[in-house]
Amino acid sequence: MIGITPLSRKSKQVYQIAFSFRGVQCREVVNLPHSKANEQYCMRLRAEILGKIDRNDFRYGDYFPESARAAIFGHGPGKTQTLKQVMEAYRERVKKTLEPSTFAGYRKAIDHHLVPWCGEKQLTALKPADIREWAGLQTVKLKTLRNRLLPLRAVLDEAVADELIPFNPIDKVNLAKLLPPEQRESDFEPDPYTVGELVALIGNIAADNERNAFQFWAFTGLRTGELVGLRWPRVDLGANGFHVTETTTERKDKARPKTKAGIRFITMLPAARQALDAMRPLTELAGDRVFVNPRSTRKDFAWDDKRLAQVWKRAHKGTGIKYRNPYQLRHTFASQLLSQGENPAHIARLLGHKTIEMVQRTYARWVAEGEQLGFDRPPRRYGMEPLFQSLHVKCM
Repeated sequence: MIGITPLSRKSKQVYQIAFSFRGVQCREVVNLPHSKANEQYCMRLRAEILGKIDRNDFRYGDYFPESARAAIFGHGPGKTQTLKQVMEAYRERVKKTLEPSTFAGYRKAIDHHLVPWCGEKQLTALKPADIREWAGLQTVKLKTLRNRLLPLRAVLDEAVADELIPFNPIDKVNLAKLLPPEQRESDFEPDPYTVGELVALIGNIAADNERNAFQFWAFTGLRTGELVGLRWPRVDLGANGFHVTETTTERKDKARPKTKAGIRFITMLPAARQALDAMRPLTELAGDRVFVNPRSTRKDFAWDDKRLAQVWKRAHKGTGIKYRNPYQLRHTFASQLLSQGENPAHIARLLGHKTIEMVQRTYARWVAEGEQLGFDRPPRRYGMEPLFQSLHVKCM
């Protein structure tokens, strides 16, 4: 019997009817015991369904109202399965499985971009043409556009795996060809501060704990989460350094940095040691977090990106120095050492990169400046750079 299969389930006999609807292979169960008459009934039922599909007159819920696919195809009684429903359900489901920063990106993409665009569409109704039309109207870079589509791609991949749709429509779209050339490549370039600018800006921060945090950040090259997540037990004053073993992202602590290479020991420059020593009477006995935001509403007074940016913006007032986001302090650390001839492989280890490719690509100009001095001097001179020491002297 083509498309009709008798099955036995826990002493219960049923028939399974198979057919294709909107490119999806469907299998539904009819609760009838096995008999010649019931077999003929199921064959007539399947023929009727196929006829209505050919005439574009088939409503899933009319035949299988309790089926999950009836809701997905929008034919369930009083039910619809829109992309908004599917994406919001996915968002809540992965909240505990994704890293906090990744989940924050997914949540923003779903709530601010995807739902307003296609949320009211049925899961099975989204076509490649819809995606092309929307993508062609975007003014963001290609990488940002791809990131915004990530949760939608995940939802549609699941739908393909569940045989609800025949293919993922995003796979049929070449996003790069829909954007003008200036949007295809990232225009990001490091924009580091000079040491003179750092002296002026850090000196313009009034609160001791805030000033110490930014001075330490500028002269260690930490990622934001690594700075916020640094604990006193990880500090080894005898070895003049500290271990990076954890990070704090989106106000969530996690027991490892961004990558395995991020687990490292950093020897402190004089300016970094100065900032750390200044923090000892402020936080060492108060708790295990080194740098805290006393204005935080959290019990552990943890910093977050927004509060750090506010402090850094205030530091620029009245200085005439062009504002860059605080993450440029990491780029300042790397570019200063590279331009003074420090070995790129050593800088990669300090930054927590697995290889030197990222350093060479991101800081090509400063690597070239360092090459003019030569990389023949050993890494032990790290921490003894005159330019970095100058801040330490001026802040004494």
